[in-house]
Amino acid sequence: MNPAIEKPEVKTLGILGNGQLGQMLATSIAEQTNLTVNLYDLRAYDETSLQQFLNANDRISYETENIPAHIVIQMESVESKVYPSLTALKTFQNRLTEKNALRAAGIATAEFHAVNCLADIHDAVTKLGLPIIMKTTTEGYDGKGQFVLRQPSDATAAWAEIGNRELIAEAFVPFIREISVIGCRSETGEINVWPMTENIHHEGILRYSLYPAHGFSKEKQAIAERYIEQIANSLDYVGTITLELFETEDNLIANEVAPRVHNSGHWSIEGAKTSQFRNHMLAVTGQEITATDSLYPAVAMINVISDETPTEAANGMSDTHVHSYGKEARPARKLGHVTITADNSDDRDKKITQLEGLIPEGVWSK
Repeated sequence: MNPAIEKPEVKTLGILGNGQLGQMLATSIAEQTNLTVNLYDLRAYDETSLQQFLNANDRISYETENIPAHIVIQMESVESKVYPSLTALKTFQNRLTEKNALRAAGIATAEFHAVNCLADIHDAVTKLGLPIIMKTTTEGYDGKGQFVLRQPSDATAAWAEIGNRELIAEAFVPFIREISVIGCRSETGEINVWPMTENIHHEGILRYSLYPAHGFSKEKQAIAERYIEQIANSLDYVGTITLELFETEDNLIANEVAPRVHNSGHWSIEGAKTSQFRNHMLAVTGQEITATDSLYPAVAMINVISDETPTEAANGMSDTHVHSYGKEARPARKLGHVTITADNSDDRDKKITQLEGLIPEGVWSK
């Protein structure tokens, strides 16, 4: 995009989705009184109200890529004012188009195979070997819509559980750990990248993220930063974008892309010079993005899952920040998060140990 071309000032921004991500996006830029942020509840969708919302705002963004197809089609009527673009949204809504986009941008991924019937699963086993991860191509998150196939006889069970729709089979990656890299790209093509975090999952759900990722080499950090720049530039992307990576002995393998702010970047609210939320809002409203450096030598973000009671242990703890999303408790639901900032990793880890009630037994290890 040519930075010399001036565009009208953005006075209203509409965000599709009013969950915790939409709320944190709006809060991040609340002091900009010349900008009105409006949230649309996708659960209360009807065609007329959505069209009025799309027409009424200068620009449109979204808090999640899991937007139903009929709404995406309706968004095409205002395609020029959707940021990140509809092309990016459609690309990352589908794991097959996502993998192809990553490969086209020069980013390493696991080997994969498209699956549309039971016979395709047997073909995938022949092509990829075992084990393989079967996933729905759309709408899966937090481990939903997945099946680990460990032997050929599992094929029928996999198709019965998540089949009868388009799937992707992915070769298993023998990884050391999971890392995420989050960047933000402005309209003028400037890209700022946050420090990498190590992410620990349990039962498919992110439980906590740590910065710094212990022992993460400068060489691999450079690869991760290059990857996020390559995928963002390849799509002329505007806004915050997240790339989840598997770290192997000698490389980083792309797992998934989120065309939005990401759970593993929530630490940036208190822990970075500019949060992932604020830079996203600056970018999608045509403003300059700002620095993403960490403010502290060590940071942790712990998700609050199913029950907020364990957050009471954080009361009175210094440099500990509790965020509640105001949601009704239910199993496996993200109800909030706790961010810990510290002068070093040892102090950070001591505080995490004091909050072990937030983490399932056996999942936290120093």
